[in-house]
Amino acid sequence: MPHLPSGLIEWLQQHGVQVGAWVFLWYEVKASEARQVKRIDEREARQNKRTDELRADMKDGFEAMARGFAECRADNKALGERLDRLMESLLAAKPL
Repeated sequence: MPHLPSGLIEWLQQHGVQVGAWVFLWYEVKASEARQVKRIDEREARQNKRTDELRADMKDGFEAMARGFAECRADNKALGERLDRLMESLLAAKPL
C-alpha cells in the first residue's frame, strides 16, 4: 500500500471528524434537494392532470350549452311559425 504524506495523515487525524461531518452534511443536503425536486414534479403532475380534467369538463359543458342553444333556437323557430299561423288566422277571421 502506498504511503500517505505525513502532513496529510496528521491533518486527517486533527480534522477527520470535521471533514466526515461536512461530507455527511453535504450528502444530506443533496438528498434533501432530490426529494424536494421529486415532490415538486409529483405536485406538478397532479396539477396538470387536474387541469386537463377541468378543461375536459369545461369542454363538455360548452358542448352541452351549444346543444341547449340549438334546441332553444329550434323551439323559437317553431314557436314563431305557430305565432305567424295564429296571426294569419286571426287576421283572416276578423271582418273588415
